[in-house]
Amino acid sequence: MVCPASDDRSQPRKVAVVTLGCARNEVDSEELAGRLTADGWRLVDDGDDADVVLVNTCGFVESAKKDSVDTVLAAADSPAKVVAVGCMAERYGAELAESLPEADAVLGFDHYPQLSARLDEVLAGEKIQSHQPIDRRTLLPISPVRRSDANAADSVIVPGHGWLPSARRRLDDAPVAPLKIASGCDRRCSFCAIPSFRGSFLSR
Repeated sequence: MVCPASDDRSQPRKVAVVTLGCARNEVDSEELAGRLTADGWRLVDDGDDADVVLVNTCGFVESAKKDSVDTVLAAADSPAKVVAVGCMAERYGAELAESLPEADAVLGFDHYPQLSARLDEVLAGEKIQSHQPIDRRTLLPISPVRRSDANAADSVIVPGHGWLPSARRRLDDAPVAPLKIASGCDRRCSFCAIPSFRGSFLSR
C-alpha cells in the first residue's frame, strides 16, 4: 500500500521578521506581521525554525545599508528562504537583487498587498522579478493645497496606508509601541533620499 505524500501546506508556513532601522520600520514590520498571520502564517523568532526570514531593511545612511546587507547574509546561513523588504529594498530594487544573490527575493512596497502570495511563490522556488526603483516624490506647490488622503485611490502604496485590512501584530512585549501618524514628505532636500522612495506626504 502506497501512502499519499504529505501536504506541506497542511501546516502553517512559518516566518521570522527581522526589523532594522527606525521606529517607522517597527510599525511596518508589525503591520506586515498582521497581514501574514491573517493569511495563515505563524510567526517565529528564530530563522532556523522559519520557512522564510523577512528582513525589513533600512537604506538611509551607509552604516544602515551595511547592517541590512550583513543581516541578509547572516539569515542566508539558515535553511529558510530570505526575503528583503523595506526601504533599502524599495530604494535599490533590482540592483540590490543582482548584487545580493543570497536574498531569494527583493520586494518593494508595491509587493506588500500580496506579500503572502509572493512568499508562497518564493517557497515554491519561483523567481520574483525585482522592481526598477522610481522617484516617488512630488514637488511642493508654492501655494498651500489640501494634503492627499491616505486612503485615496490614487495614493502611492506605502506601508500602513490604505491596503491593510488587519490589525498590527506586536513583535515584542514592550509596554509601549510606536505609532506612525504620517509617511513621506513633499520636500526635496538634497541631503535626504527618503522622500524618493517613501513618496509624498500622507497623513493618517
